[in-house]
Amino acid sequence: MKIQPSIKLDYGNPAIYQKTRLPVAEATTLIPQSYYCEEYFWMEREKLWGNSWVCVGYTCQLERPGDVLKVDCAGQSIIIVRDKQQRLNGFFNVCRHRAAELVTEEKSHCSVLRCPYHGWGYALDGRLLGAPYFQGLDIPAAAAEVFLIRAEEKGTFCKEDYGLIPVQIETWGGMIFCKLTPSSLSLKDWLGDLPERYSRHPLLELKLARRVSYEIQANWKLVAENFMEYYHLPTIHPELCNISGFSDHYRYQGPGMYTGMCTSPISYDPTTVRLDLENYPGLDETENQTVYFILLFPNIALWMFPNHLVTLLYQPSGPTSTIENLDILIHPSSASADRLEQKLDEIIDFWSMVNRQDIQIVESVQRGLMTQAYPGGRMCYEFEEPVHRFQNMVIDRLLGIDRVPAGDADPEVLGSHRKQQQV
Repeated sequence: MKIQPSIKLDYGNPAIYQKTRLPVAEATTLIPQSYYCEEYFWMEREKLWGNSWVCVGYTCQLERPGDVLKVDCAGQSIIIVRDKQQRLNGFFNVCRHRAAELVTEEKSHCSVLRCPYHGWGYALDGRLLGAPYFQGLDIPAAAAEVFLIRAEEKGTFCKEDYGLIPVQIETWGGMIFCKLTPSSLSLKDWLGDLPERYSRHPLLELKLARRVSYEIQANWKLVAENFMEYYHLPTIHPELCNISGFSDHYRYQGPGMYTGMCTSPISYDPTTVRLDLENYPGLDETENQTVYFILLFPNIALWMFPNHLVTLLYQPSGPTSTIENLDILIHPSSASADRLEQKLDEIIDFWSMVNRQDIQIVESVQRGLMTQAYPGGRMCYEFEEPVHRFQNMVIDRLLGIDRVPAGDADPEVLGSHRKQQQV
């Protein structure tokens, strides 16, 4: 995609975001350059992605000691490892010797993390176990003679000083989150009231059942913003409206780095798609007939049905491109369901169709945003308050402001769903 040249702006200047900082009924969207400017992209990578709790995968992808998952976080290659004590450890994917990548495959299994360049070996907890022929460590006499290593030339190398470089990782609900830089916001702060709200959903027990990957020709923020509003459902998703009715949507947001809405009750239309997996055990009456749509900033969208979880896990690959995985996770109780594979095929086919509809429109929006005459747009309060909330999170991250949005103040925003919860 050819990117139009833009007027040089200071993206760290709060003044250029003043109109987006206004109350949503008066606000305009983020400046168009934020969706395609190369300079803005690199600033986001450092200040937003490098300083956020980024979802990088699922604990079910690392079930055995020695399982390794290679992921990307803010453009950095990271490895997540399950060690012998069943702990998850995160490290930068780089050998401490000459910076070779330790792991090249997305998923692997090992007992020792071995550098392919010079053979340095690391324990699953990151300790350097050995550096062959390095400064006299474990060098046979014959090899020492060949390499002309004399005692006075061995130096002061201490392998205890050269373990892998750690990365902060935390988990919630079976999701793994990575953070590259320290800040005042813990993952608990980031999640806000989500763990309490969804305490009856057995998220930790879910298993990854299906994955479809996409390369989207649009900025990552467009992917996120499209997910968090239902204003577009009647025009873009007529099929989805058969099971998630436009008039049955309600905003559903508390304090936390997320946006949320729900559909209650779900409209089960078997002519559209059969969602007839068994509901999770332990849900209350409202949860058994509600689907929750949560965008956990910055990069994972959750479609939380009472019997399966759909996620969009995405990362920017350039100013105008995004890599996205659409995942289906199910509860082990569904593993013995009749015609399970057929049901999963039907479910993934349906959500893939819905996602392709979204991709088509966000790629169109991307092209439109690069129209030089376009100054930015207005948001509809009733339907797009979550977009406003999200865009202000983006601004906060860019300006180095550690702030967690509060919940919705208007008790009527949640409509009948809130009333059901309060009964």
